Amino acid sequence: MCCSGCCAGSIPLLPEELVRIVFMGSTEFGVPALEALKNKGHDVAGIVSTPASPKGRGLALHDSPLVSYAKKSGYAPILTPQSLAAMSFADELRNLAADVFVVAAFRILPKAVFTIPRLGTYNIHASLLPRYRGPAPVQRAIAAGDRETGVTIFRIDAGVDTGAIVCARKTGIGPEETAPQLSERLSRLGADALVEALELVASGSSVFATQDGTLACGAPKLTKAEGRINWNRPAMEIFNMIRAFKPFPGAQTFLDDLRITVEWGVVAGERDAAAEAPGTVVAAPKDGFDVQCASGRIRVLLVRPEGKKTMTARDFANGRGIVVGTRFA
Repeated sequence: MCCSGCCAGSIPLLPEELVRIVFMGSTEFGVPALEALKNKGHDVAGIVSTPASPKGRGLALHDSPLVSYAKKSGYAPILTPQSLAAMSFADELRNLAADVFVVAAFRILPKAVFTIPRLGTYNIHASLLPRYRGPAPVQRAIAAGDRETGVTIFRIDAGVDTGAIVCARKTGIGPEETAPQLSERLSRLGADALVEALELVASGSSVFATQDGTLACGAPKLTKAEGRINWNRPAMEIFNMIRAFKPFPGAQTFLDDLRITVEWGVVAGERDAAAEAPGTVVAAPKDGFDVQCASGRIRVLLVRPEGKKTMTARDFANGRGIVVGTRFA
């Protein structure tokens, strides 16, 4: 499904097509959309994000990436409610008198919030819905080995990513593209799609498409446990895991009691059956070392040992005495 009006970006909006917006988000994913709305002439009446959280050794409070950007860019007011269900928060939103709420990588909104604006609340979702409903669509698409994804602009309803679709745009997934790289591309694609979708909504020409729930699949939040590499899987699956799980939870393996994050590696022979037990180092080329999988091998190129900085696999192998026959768990 594509947005109509492919030349809308070059046509100035009429006054009645400009809307007053409250923008909600927490990560860098929302920044291009926020910029695009401002550049198009829409009135960004306020920002909503997550409260500052403690980080680092000193546990100093740090703003969310969206709040940091909003402060530097002069957006106000900036609301960071502890509870989205608090009546005082809903009252603050009503006082902003927005026509539309826009959500990008944020929390689930209660009905008392998403029904406030007269034109509705719209989400920028980093998948082609109904595929990958949930908080981790980029990572799940890469881990599954998908070659295509996209962004969807939909009107929020009471379900999780189930609302009617205003606009969707497709894009390919590069064969070595990582989750941060794809997310950055989708954030820009989503910004363009959002601007066009809001033009359709504001002008009354939007056509909403109901999602086909029979085609839905979930994209649940990633867990630390998922980062453990199972060398009894095919090499391509493990390679997709390395790409997908950057930066969290990372693709991790163990050498004795040492946890090692495989920061990068490539498939080195995809179809050969396991000649050695999976997890065994079967070759030691100059640029790294090859680990046997259920089928094929992963050539490990960059690693980050627990408590250390990222280093080349060759330097790590030299320091730890890794040779053919070494076994990772």
